[in-house]
Amino acid sequence: MAKIKHKLPKEEIIIFTRQLALVIDSDVSLYEGLEMIKNKSDHPNLIIILEDMLSGIKTGRSLGDVIQDHEASFSSFITNMVDVGEKSGDLTSTLNQVADAYEKELEASARVKSAVTYPIILSVLMFGVILLLVLQVLPMFNEILTSLGGEMPTLTKGIMSISFFIGDYILIFFGIMLSALVFFYYYKNTPAGRNFFDRLKFKLPVIKDIYASLTAVRFARNLAVLIRSGISISIGIKMIKPIMNNLYVESKMDTAISDLNSGKPFDKVIEDLKLFPWVLIKLFSVAQSTGHMDTMLDKAALVMEKETDARLDRLTTVIEPILIIILSLIVGIMLISVILPIVSIMDSIG
Repeated sequence: MAKIKHKLPKEEIIIFTRQLALVIDSDVSLYEGLEMIKNKSDHPNLIIILEDMLSGIKTGRSLGDVIQDHEASFSSFITNMVDVGEKSGDLTSTLNQVADAYEKELEASARVKSAVTYPIILSVLMFGVILLLVLQVLPMFNEILTSLGGEMPTLTKGIMSISFFIGDYILIFFGIMLSALVFFYYYKNTPAGRNFFDRLKFKLPVIKDIYASLTAVRFARNLAVLIRSGISISIGIKMIKPIMNNLYVESKMDTAISDLNSGKPFDKVIEDLKLFPWVLIKLFSVAQSTGHMDTMLDKAALVMEKETDARLDRLTTVIEPILIIILSLIVGIMLISVILPIVSIMDSIG
């Protein structure tokens, strides 16, 4: 059977791991349980994957073995955790921990999307209003001013010239914008493009702090799950590297693994990465001295989540009024530039 090459949505992975945990914890056989999950699923790719897994289970292969065939769909983190949980005899707990980590990650992602949605919509509306004024309203006022006669102020002449220029070359502008978007889309999917934009996320003002916090949450929470399952820190970092979804972070983690294998202390390794907020580094240092690394990592993830929420709230609180002020100023300047000459002409007629 052909293997599915595309990753499953996180929502589907969460549902699957929850259902699989229930199957493992019940008296139902693994084969019957997977068949029930397949029959209840409405995701075509997951159904194909489960059919292939059922074929493997039928021939006597283990769950950890058959799920490795679908690493591209589940991620190496999931497949390795299933294998580790099965070998340790605590697969139910492992699956639930993985599902918990993924659910919290989805919640964090939803909060980010919610925070940026309104500013994006407002920006689009602002751009639309400006285009409407430039392409429709200003030319109409120009006709009125021309018919009434009189000398137009320099401000009005300048804005009218800009309006006519944009109107004459609007198709060229849109063509350039479309070409830039197509180039951006293809470039960001190349290795060089991905590496550039992944690195840029940690360099841009404001965004870098939010992205660093989100990366820290993902790193800490998933590493806690692995350590709790008895996996060493260096192997754990290697396992979670693919799910960080950032080539720049992955390259940094390769360096971290090398440093850990050479005997460098964990807190010093994390500090030298220069990726995570200082509070997380301090918590790592405390965890190393107390020996409760998994618990401290969970606490660190919780602290980072709250900090990220606070940053997002502050960002949206600042952005929204700034966008409204910018829009008001632009519209105000345009209206003043066309209304004042009309008022002046009407006064002279009167």
